[in-house]
Amino acid sequence: MVTKRSSKRRGAFKGKVSRNAVKQSRNAQYKHLNLPKGMRIFKEEPKSRVSLDILPYQVTDPHHLDRDEEYETALEGGLWYRHPYWIHRNIGANNESVVCPGSVKQKCPICEHRAQLLKDGTEWNDDSVKALKASLRNLYVVIPRGMKNYEETPHIWDISQFLFQDKLNEEIQENEEYETFPDLEEGYTLRIRFTAEQIGSNKFAATSRIDFIERDKPYAESLLEDVPALDDILIVPTYKTVEALFFGGLSQDEIDDEDDDRPDREEEEDEKPEPRRKARNKPPVDDEEDEPEEDEKPEPRRKAKPKPEPDDDEKEEDEKPEPKPTRRTRTKDKGEDAADKCPHGGTFGKDFEELDECEACEMWEACADASEG
Repeated sequence: MVTKRSSKRRGAFKGKVSRNAVKQSRNAQYKHLNLPKGMRIFKEEPKSRVSLDILPYQVTDPHHLDRDEEYETALEGGLWYRHPYWIHRNIGANNESVVCPGSVKQKCPICEHRAQLLKDGTEWNDDSVKALKASLRNLYVVIPRGMKNYEETPHIWDISQFLFQDKLNEEIQENEEYETFPDLEEGYTLRIRFTAEQIGSNKFAATSRIDFIERDKPYAESLLEDVPALDDILIVPTYKTVEALFFGGLSQDEIDDEDDDRPDREEEEDEKPEPRRKARNKPPVDDEEDEPEEDEKPEPRRKAKPKPEPDDDEKEEDEKPEPKPTRRTRTKDKGEDAADKCPHGGTFGKDFEELDECEACEMWEACADASEG
């Protein structure tokens, strides 16, 4: 028998169940993405070869990191092929990942705290500073070609700058005719070879080679109607939300709840941050590349400190540092690359910090990682 319920009980579930269903549908690894209904994720695998068509999308974000008014790049209403963003890892009491507000050119309390540490005299390569540096990632819309586990429909691809885009940039710099790869009519299919890499127990796929293949036929312009706006997919928390996570220990779920009601970005620009409390805990050291701040010359480096192994739930493929380009743009398989050799006559990965030239060496970060492997 159904009895009459109070108005309070009748509203107990309204608007909550559907919102919770959306949160449940998000893969834990992609909580920072608000995926359109039915949209699938493409995930690269170690020791694999894939064919991908990268599609353009219509830019909606006036703060796009690639925005260049002089060359009319990534402007609102125009077409572009990627959405770059920054992410902080191992933040707060639960060592979570959070998108940096700097991704939309807003202030970030974590970046400010890192800058203050440097200003107070902490060395740029100190663990407490390196652990707070954001790492660069990219979102793409891709159509997998000829893969049994993926339909030939638009998918979202989320991967670090180092593991793919840096290699793509090298290829384009070597042969500019391939720069039209995202074009619907004149584009190319990217044939990508991934190697299996490992840092500690963290295994991930890294791009070792990219070939550009002429497409069998062009895409119709109507396909753009099925291509999601990458700018609208990324969930960027507010300054106050990140501050609460970093200094106050909020969980990622609590961040998601606050972001549902976040103000417009323009309203955030004039907000003055409150005096900062001491960080609740120092996040574990990440394996990201770090560099000294501009116009600052680093002091001679101390012997590298051993780094703790990353937690299982935070192991990400983009935790490998992002080295400066030192190779020919056509990349080679691991072991064949001249970049894996010490330019000063030492043994790469073994004589780390043992030579006088190590301090100014452009391969310092890569050699450091090799020495820990």
